[in-house]
Amino acid sequence: MFWLILLLLNVCSGVLMGTLVKKLYHGVSKDPLTGLYNRRCFYDRIDYEIEKMKRTKLPLSLALIDIDNFKTINDTYGHLEGDKVLVELARIFKTQARSGDTIVRWGGEEFAMILPETDKSGALAFAERIRKLVEFSNCKYKITVCIGITTVYQEHDAEKIMSVADRALYKAKEKKNTVVYGVFNNITT
Repeated sequence: MFWLILLLLNVCSGVLMGTLVKKLYHGVSKDPLTGLYNRRCFYDRIDYEIEKMKRTKLPLSLALIDIDNFKTINDTYGHLEGDKVLVELARIFKTQARSGDTIVRWGGEEFAMILPETDKSGALAFAERIRKLVEFSNCKYKITVCIGITTVYQEHDAEKIMSVADRALYKAKEKKNTVVYGVFNNITT
């Protein structure tokens, strides 16, 4: 009987430890407001996807998203209303993402999406669909997003991929409510 009780205690402590580890991981890898992965988790995920791309020879796309004029919403209606906008956008992004995609709240009003096995045309179609869904959403405030995307077909490091997508996002922000595709030597709209 003693051994049975000891075994039962070991099993219970193992289950409890597993639950605590899950909660700890969730706490350090998820954004508490949106439930999306956070920036800390992004680099692990993109490094994993780059390694997978090298093995499979399938393309990898990255989308960087910024909410147009988000500061105006916060300044006019308050940060609680701004938070509601962020939560609504996260909901829209989740409905459009595939199970293998990674959605990240990059910070403030910026998001990143890692789109494995997605070529240029797929990435452009995805980004345009997101842009339109946000523009015509039932959100309390008129919001739009700009999106910078890029696709890699060969080995590049995360910094280079981010740099190209970031330059594309910068170009998109000049126009507002648009998608800009970044190529590794130039930018196209």
